[in-house]
Amino acid sequence: MSSLTKMLSILGFFSIDKATWSPEDLIAETGLSRPTGYRYLKELCDSGLLRRAESGYSLGPRIIEMDYYIRQSDRLLIACQPVMSRLAQETGCNILLASIYGVRILAVHQEQGELACPVAYGRGRPMPLFRGGGSKVIIAALSPARHKRLYESHAAEIAEAGLGDTWKAFRAQMLKIQHEGHVISVGQLDPDAAGAAVPLYTGTSLEPAALILVTTRSRFALTDQARLIELMKNSARQIELATSRDNASGLASHHHPVQ
Repeated sequence: MSSLTKMLSILGFFSIDKATWSPEDLIAETGLSRPTGYRYLKELCDSGLLRRAESGYSLGPRIIEMDYYIRQSDRLLIACQPVMSRLAQETGCNILLASIYGVRILAVHQEQGELACPVAYGRGRPMPLFRGGGSKVIIAALSPARHKRLYESHAAEIAEAGLGDTWKAFRAQMLKIQHEGHVISVGQLDPDAAGAAVPLYTGTSLEPAALILVTTRSRFALTDQARLIELMKNSARQIELATSRDNASGLASHHHPVQ
């Protein structure tokens, strides 16, 4: 790893279970030398990515600032918010937007419906990679080469999730999800919750995203699930159309600047 990668990897050790670290423990976990470890910690503190206190190091305010910039400027989030808000009002359910980076999938935006239940994997909390509708539709939308790499490194998890105990079976499951265009999930992430997810493809990112609807199991069982899925697919198309118009407008203004 490069020096920058090693320094940034320190941020990955912070979690809900371990929000504060002593410098000695962090340096031991990273395997860095003591001088290098302390230098990296100082640089991360100077940048605002870490904060130093008497009890140790914790994540810093710069991360909150960057989150604000994302919320205010990300074109996909801006396009999604009004559509997701309408869908939440119409269905009464929680509506989430999920994204993938590397091998992590998490909700990056959430709109709460009037009759919504608590969401176990709300905004910012990484979801299991192979369980839940959102994760499954995102994984299914990846390329065959990505599927192959995921299977080679996560075969046991894939089998445990019921997505196939061989590469051929896993690939068949991914093609099935692609063909159906949605996944229904009941009790996979929360025993009391159920919902559905549809893929979302936009020109704002090279990676697929997902729209996820979450409600209680009892309420989901009484709903017209086919109608819910159609509403979600229509919402995804509205978002895709909005982002494609935005991209076209951006390209036009780039090639034909106002004099």
